Amino acid sequence: MKIDRYKPPKSSFLSVEKDLSIITGNMEKCSRLKRLLCNTQENQNPLNQSTPDISISDMIEKGIVKIIPKLTIDKTLLNYLIIQFDNFMPNATNPEYRNNILEFDVVCHFNQWNIGDFQLRPYKIAAELDSMFNGKYLTGIGTLQFLGARKAVLSDEYGAVVLLYSVIHGEEDTNDYTPIKSDQDHFKQVLEDIKEDIDNN
Repeated sequence: MKIDRYKPPKSSFLSVEKDLSIITGNMEKCSRLKRLLCNTQENQNPLNQSTPDISISDMIEKGIVKIIPKLTIDKTLLNYLIIQFDNFMPNATNPEYRNNILEFDVVCHFNQWNIGDFQLRPYKIAAELDSMFNGKYLTGIGTLQFLGARKAVLSDEYGAVVLLYSVIHGEEDTNDYTPIKSDQDHFKQVLEDIKEDIDNN
């Protein structure tokens, strides 16, 4: 008799939620990043001001940090950080693994770019992110590898600096998987059927 055993899904796409948790957890500890994103008084260096009393989850809620790749401009918000996962593809040397790109889009109103002493806010934010993540581990195999950065002009009011990192994912993407109720019910029924077969024989 063939037993239909329960198998949890295995996919590199499951790594997205885990990587986001690690990324936002690291960002939570960085007061300089929070100051650069949230302190927007003109003619004042945001790093010389106190750290805002706001968590990264609150910043996601308010739309300052975005995990959905849609930029909706709010006139009260002048700086944004968009976290994206893109370009999933098989690893060139081992098809069991998949590569993907981790992208940080640092979007700032042009009035917010110059923070004094030749310092440009989006590049300061980029430096914080780069020092936080380049060469570091997420859930994947190996470390994040810097691929490049580019400037993007989004409108006559907003410009961005885009950071790109290479990530490699493998089978660890099934870790901590919790089956949904329908899967649990199916597996429970399979076990009951097996027990019934044993009792009948």
